[in-house]
Amino acid sequence: MKRNPEALASQAFDLAVIGGGIQGACTAREAALRGLKVALVEARDFASGTSSRSSKLIHGGLRYLAQRDFQLVREARRERRRLVALAPHLARPIPFLLPIYREDSYSPLKISLGLFIYDWMGNLGPGDRHRMLSRDQTVELIPALRRDGLRAGALYHDSTTDDARLTVENLVDAADHGAVVVNYAELRSFSQPRASAGPVLSTGEVEDVLSRRRFELTARFWVNAAGPWVDQVRRLVPGFDGSRTVRLTKGTHLIVPPVTGRNALLAPIPGTERVFLIVPFQGQALLGTTDTDFSDDPATVAPDESDTTYLLAAANRVLSRALTGGDVMGAWAGLRALALEPHQAAAPPSANTREYRFHEDPWAGNFISICGGKLTTSRALAEKLVNQVSARLGIGVQRKGSSRAAPLPGGHIDALDRFVAAATQEAARSFDVPPAIATRIIGTYGSRWKDVLSRLERDRSLSAPLPGSPPLLAAEVVYGIEEEMAVRAEDYLLRRSGLSWAACLLKEAEPAVERLFAERAPFAGGVRQPDGHPAD
Repeated sequence: MKRNPEALASQAFDLAVIGGGIQGACTAREAALRGLKVALVEARDFASGTSSRSSKLIHGGLRYLAQRDFQLVREARRERRRLVALAPHLARPIPFLLPIYREDSYSPLKISLGLFIYDWMGNLGPGDRHRMLSRDQTVELIPALRRDGLRAGALYHDSTTDDARLTVENLVDAADHGAVVVNYAELRSFSQPRASAGPVLSTGEVEDVLSRRRFELTARFWVNAAGPWVDQVRRLVPGFDGSRTVRLTKGTHLIVPPVTGRNALLAPIPGTERVFLIVPFQGQALLGTTDTDFSDDPATVAPDESDTTYLLAAANRVLSRALTGGDVMGAWAGLRALALEPHQAAAPPSANTREYRFHEDPWAGNFISICGGKLTTSRALAEKLVNQVSARLGIGVQRKGSSRAAPLPGGHIDALDRFVAAATQEAARSFDVPPAIATRIIGTYGSRWKDVLSRLERDRSLSAPLPGSPPLLAAEVVYGIEEEMAVRAEDYLLRRSGLSWAACLLKEAEPAVERLFAERAPFAGGVRQPDGHPAD
């Protein structure tokens, strides 16, 4: 996947996608797999917004059952099963423990019934089904739980993922199938043809944020997948009436010690419709998430003290030893762009639907905005959207492959554990890479791991581990620059390395990574944010 903004002006595209988060990435891949000529532009880095700031889960959303949103849960469970097959390195099943206390509003019987429905809507087989636990069995699984008032527990399964890498791999596959994808390319304006049968968009002016050059992008159809910026993109369309289509809510996650061991934990927050979760994450754990309305500039979203207080209080209700502010090693916040429900404007954010919707404005007949949706259902969203776009274009689509059956680039794996074990031995034998580092690289890139380590055959100096723990290889950084369009050190560390936000803890590695970017990435020192201010 090579960065080539000039290619945006090289042809007329069938479909232009605005936004390089998971929904835009899946849409571009789906369309490219079917033979459409596709372009995708992202004003910042791929997955730099919501798609790298999630709870890192591929899940059905157990609490949505209580809201009777059965369609959403069914689709999400089906998509989880599909992703585990198509990208097993990016959708790893994990057991979730739900403790049941006397003060909770539900009984073990009610939980058992709900989890029976959850399993029925899509599990991975007998080992993935739920089971009810006694009080002692519950504490045995997570000894850190408060014992006082504990009645029982329930064990069920969802999957963890690296949201940013999932986004990047969809983009890599889109590019491999002919799509032109460019990060740091901001859409500045739209133009309408002077003579047309209706209000349609013909071209868009795109600015390369790195060089400040501008290109004319021509497309027959446009998809607005800008997430929290979706209404800002709509504002560029001639005829925009100032309406809103999304409700922005902030979700904050904290990095805390691994108090739940290898199991994840989910529990309710009394007096609300919210739940919190603790999920194993890069040797630590994620504690999340908040759900509060947000009305400021999406680029400024950040955790605040009230988020930390809220999450620690939620967790400490069920923990025997309270977490404190001193236990928090890091935090991040992201925005959900939920489909706006005017009749629910006064309702709490947690009551707003998580389903996706396709919004069309009457002043742009070939322009669709994506509102709402979940990381888990992004592939299904893209499939339905491309069906709709293809019908509107009236073209016979050559189906080169189906996203339902085509593995993602690193997903050509039969049995993940056996694959990782065998590949780790081969990496040690063929590339002289220490087993721990090899295992991490193979788990990050899946079946593409040799593409990363093959750089060692040309330049053995790239085998040097960088400072910090877990150690990165210089070869990984170079691969991110050369093959995955990483422009800044942050692009690699947060969104290519597989470490996600845990990379913020690798302070020792930052100078070495910066040096590699200064040597090999032509714009590493001069990237400016789309608002014109120097990158921080």
